[in-house]
Amino acid sequence: MDFRRLEVFVRLMETRSFSETAKKVLLRQPTVSGHIKTLEEEIGARLFDRHGREVLPTSAAEVLYDYALRLLALRDEAVYALEQFMGRIQGRLKLGGSTIPGGYILPLLMGRFSKLYPETLLSLYLDDTEGIVNRVLGGEIEIGLVGARAPNEYLEYTPLIRDRLVLAAPIGQTFAPRGGLKNVRELAKLPFILREEGSGTRATMAAALKKRGLEIDDLNVVAEMGSTEAVRQAVKCGLGVSILSRLAVAEDLKLGLIDVLEIKGLDLERDFFVVVHSRRTQSPLSRAFLAFLLEQGPHFNLETAGSV
Repeated sequence: MDFRRLEVFVRLMETRSFSETAKKVLLRQPTVSGHIKTLEEEIGARLFDRHGREVLPTSAAEVLYDYALRLLALRDEAVYALEQFMGRIQGRLKLGGSTIPGGYILPLLMGRFSKLYPETLLSLYLDDTEGIVNRVLGGEIEIGLVGARAPNEYLEYTPLIRDRLVLAAPIGQTFAPRGGLKNVRELAKLPFILREEGSGTRATMAAALKKRGLEIDDLNVVAEMGSTEAVRQAVKCGLGVSILSRLAVAEDLKLGLIDVLEIKGLDLERDFFVVVHSRRTQSPLSRAFLAFLLEQGPHFNLETAGSV
């Protein structure tokens, strides 16, 4: 079997779209269709049923998918083993980070790594947790750093760094006691700025609130925003309060631009996770960076990172 056809097949299994597959493998859509047709003729079985724009894998495709992943992984492993044998830690590595780890943690660690391996080029993609996880699944990036787990049989998560979320409030606000909230129910009375769905911060906050009997729908949401930076600016402008990573507001706290209120009885700690595709063989560069992450993680200073 031709490896290129198998790569196209795997992408089509993951995207369920000929047009999306064509973009990912850098081919024209008719060429993608041709590769799939040739593969079907080679194995003597139909791999996909087409219903308009909908592409549905057949039972034969489900069987082939597992073997295709293993064949491609074995090919990559042979290439990487030879590169490692020759001592090559070079090339380009595509990384991904959700809002907080991508903005405050990965850039610092990438800088340290590049000093150790100057012949490397590290590319960082920023997205919310859901977006980074999807990029790892789709093979667009090899390593992601996210603020929540999105369970999937093809993903492997490793806790790296412990983060703490805080209730950020405008300086001089009058809608909450300056000493903090006596219980989590008092949070429902405050004007609240919410992160968008797919955010690791939102997922962690929602889980912590639910343990105390409070749902997202119980909050007095005055705005929903698509980035931590937008929420942070809205808090400073007095629009309301929000639960954010302490990393995101460390500089504002230092300058006295944001206040932090305690919520008694609410645990707002979380882990940042390294996420990789468990079925894909990693390059020597990816393995080296992953080992570097796991070595640096326990010693990473969150307070220093937040004030850089």
